[in-house]
Amino acid sequence: MKKILRQTWRTIRYNMGNLLLFEAGYRVAAFFLVMQLVRFLMDFSLKQQGFSYLTPENYKEFLQYPLSIVFLVLVFFVILIFYFIEVAALLCGFVYSSQEKKLYAGDFLILGIKKTFSFFRHSKVSWLMCAACSAPFLAAYFLVREISYIKILEFTARQIYKEIKSPVLIYGFLGVLLVLSFLFVFALPYCILKKEKSWKGFLSGVKLFKTRWKRILAGFFLLHLCMLLLIAVTYGLAMVILTAGVFFLKPESMKTSSIFIYSEYVNMALGIYAGGVQLIGSVAFVYVVYAKFHGQPQEKYPFYKKMEQYSWYSKLGRRKAAGILTAAVVLLEGIYFGFLVINHDTTLSHLAVDTEITAHRGGAWKAPENTISALQYTIDSGTDYAEIDIQETKDGELILLHDDSFKRTAGVKKNVWDMTLKEVEKLDAGASFHKKFRGEKIPKLTEVLKFCKGRLDLNIEIKYNGKNKGIVNKVVRAIKENHFEEHCVVTSMNYQFLKQIKKIAPEIRTGYIMTMTYGGVQGMEAADFFSVKHTYVDEQFVTQAHALGKEVHVWTVNYKGDAKRVLDIGADNIITDDPIMVREVQNQESGTSTGYVELLKFAFHF
Repeated sequence: MKKILRQTWRTIRYNMGNLLLFEAGYRVAAFFLVMQLVRFLMDFSLKQQGFSYLTPENYKEFLQYPLSIVFLVLVFFVILIFYFIEVAALLCGFVYSSQEKKLYAGDFLILGIKKTFSFFRHSKVSWLMCAACSAPFLAAYFLVREISYIKILEFTARQIYKEIKSPVLIYGFLGVLLVLSFLFVFALPYCILKKEKSWKGFLSGVKLFKTRWKRILAGFFLLHLCMLLLIAVTYGLAMVILTAGVFFLKPESMKTSSIFIYSEYVNMALGIYAGGVQLIGSVAFVYVVYAKFHGQPQEKYPFYKKMEQYSWYSKLGRRKAAGILTAAVVLLEGIYFGFLVINHDTTLSHLAVDTEITAHRGGAWKAPENTISALQYTIDSGTDYAEIDIQETKDGELILLHDDSFKRTAGVKKNVWDMTLKEVEKLDAGASFHKKFRGEKIPKLTEVLKFCKGRLDLNIEIKYNGKNKGIVNKVVRAIKENHFEEHCVVTSMNYQFLKQIKKIAPEIRTGYIMTMTYGGVQGMEAADFFSVKHTYVDEQFVTQAHALGKEVHVWTVNYKGDAKRVLDIGADNIITDDPIMVREVQNQESGTSTGYVELLKFAFHF
């Protein structure tokens, strides 16, 4: 095992400088090309479907649209090609390294393209199986990091998780997929270097794995421990250096925002870097195992000799050709990154608003959520608004409740549409929070409106559960009867509810609650403002909304660092369980400096 690991390191080290240069340039270029392709195709598909914005309500319809399915297949196909070129480049590079032959960064790219399309020609359609089956294991680090960074992927993953009721099925499927993918990794040398078709290459790879499976597994385990340690150390150093740069170079007013923005870039880059580390280490290990039992493949004619048949290559020379190709990629990537950084800094300098604070679920930090006690705490804390959730009982009464069921807040496993108001009034909404709130009742909306009048403004969220289609009229009637139109806003995740409100009571301000942000919001006329989950909102969205004359409310902000970021990007209202903390952060924004250690904590999200 130690011998294989040492040989793996020697194979990587021989052409390491140019290998890393190729990997950095290729992975970044491929990542951004795919991202731009995805953005273009998504925008085109949205336009064809008549959607201006992607929301949880239309997301499933968007994915099921035939054109979207075609585009998904196309993107998957493009990703597999990029992936296979990279794997082929690495394998060919390791062949040259094992023979102690030097390669330039450009050579890796040309070799990868040449070997990939050579494999495509002789394997025909079966190359898809080899690429698709080996990718999950070799791209695991990259996928885990980028799914958490790219919000549309994170949202998709969450939606899939919600749709599949049993987590065991998900984890079982992922486990089987990774095992199968791990075995397919051993097919790559046979498919790319020996030109075997995918299934035959897979059988050869399994046979190779069986020869020393215990040593191979132990070697892979140790190799991955080393790679994870390297990634963690690199991440830590990157954040330390980033924080130092922001601390010394940025003005005080922009330090917190800058650390959050630039740390997002670091996290994105870490996914690309981690994927590269995993791919290089894993492919080198597999190649060494393959070469140990099959000998080192020999090229009849050296690669650079074959390239000399092209006149442009022979005129420039190998070193200059490789240098020009590498410099072009680095220059284009540098211009793109520079544009992103300048764009962020320019946007930040134009964002400045007086931010209001809303207590989430009535004030759930110090009292049971959606109760009179919670609202009293919110009033005492001097908060601008309290957000409350409205549901409809079996007999059509409006009460404050967030979930469809009473189980979490009152300990009764029944849905709101299955219980009458008299039954609800017997429930205890306070005992599960703290014994001092024992006997706390679930209030009606009318009771809350009377209690808050002249004391506290309300953000009234109408919950949609599929069984309360007439709830909008009842909420509007209650607001008008209590003359609360000027002292509330009404929000919902259901855009149709907002359209109904604007039809019957246009004077009431409405907000659309969004769990994701993608597309153009200019067509959403029924929403006076947007209420966005804090992990999805950024300065571009705030700027876009403000340009339309609409506010941006952000939920649920319970972490000091998130509060600083949201304040800095110009949010108009922060919805939080801890309004006192947000108010303290807001007051500290003027006149106090942020220390290096505090910035470092924000960078690591401590």
